Amino acid sequence: MGDLALIGVVALVTYVSRATAVAFLPAATGGFFGFVRRIPAPLFAGLAMFALAGAEPTMPDVSTIAAVVGALVASPKRSLGLTLAAGIAGFLVAELLS
Repeated sequence: MGDLALIGVVALVTYVSRATAVAFLPAATGGFFGFVRRIPAPLFAGLAMFALAGAEPTMPDVSTIAAVVGALVASPKRSLGLTLAAGIAGFLVAELLS
């Protein structure tokens, strides 16, 4: 399977699963929903990617952890640009210190 076909399949599965959840599941409530609502979707997808990548789970390197921490710190602002910038800044700081 080519890269473009794989991207298409992943996009289709993502879209169909999200549309199905919106159409058939009741609206979420509670404290956990409040936490998840504050995380931008791309950041949530990036965090979930670690669970899916590779057969052997491994600890990410320090720079990757710093990027995630930086993005999580900025996530309450609910700005994708700010979240990405904070993640990149965290990564760069960790790279410079190591």
